[in-house]
Amino acid sequence: MFVYKAGQFAWLNIGHSPFSLHENPFSISSAPAERERVCFLIKEVGDFTRTLGTIKPGTVAFMDGPHGHLTIAGRKANGVALIVGRVGLAPLLGIARQAQGEGDTRPMVLIYGNRTQHQIAHRDELEAMSLERETSKVVHVLSEPPDDWQGARGLVSEDIIRASCGGDIPADWLFVLCGSAPMLSAVETLLRCTGVPAHSILSERFDCD
Repeated sequence: MFVYKAGQFAWLNIGHSPFSLHENPFSISSAPAERERVCFLIKEVGDFTRTLGTIKPGTVAFMDGPHGHLTIAGRKANGVALIVGRVGLAPLLGIARQAQGEGDTRPMVLIYGNRTQHQIAHRDELEAMSLERETSKVVHVLSEPPDDWQGARGLVSEDIIRASCGGDIPADWLFVLCGSAPMLSAVETLLRCTGVPAHSILSERFDCD
């Protein structure tokens, strides 16, 4: 059985010898509580990922891992804020799934930024999680929303984070970030400026292949 923590990643080698260098890193979107399977959320945008649709069922794949420290396992905090930009959803989805599977009762907020609403992945599941757990909340932020959009607009900002966390940015929460380097730099800076200690901010920058 592949043992990992929610939020970690693995190197995937599909259809090649386990000793080859044909491997790529992907964040795990499933949770350890889902013992029967290991899932990935992969966007077909790079040289390798564009070929995923051509892989035949039954192709042998090798996983090397787990790797990474973007996990809340064993970390104490009075609440958790997951802040993600577009393709960085996978590890934070795994964290949210694990919190649900473990019955974690701490407040958890997922702030999910995209350009358009059609880019929102796993929207139904995320909103179902929010309904099932009274202490969880999902906030969608669109930089190019349609005219009838009722959610947050623009980029993830201090005002949006404050409103999502109940009107303030709590220094005793854990903030887990995944997205592009510019987004994470901006969010990390504003969190530190509002009093969140560095050890309470976990981040992973995401670059497409």
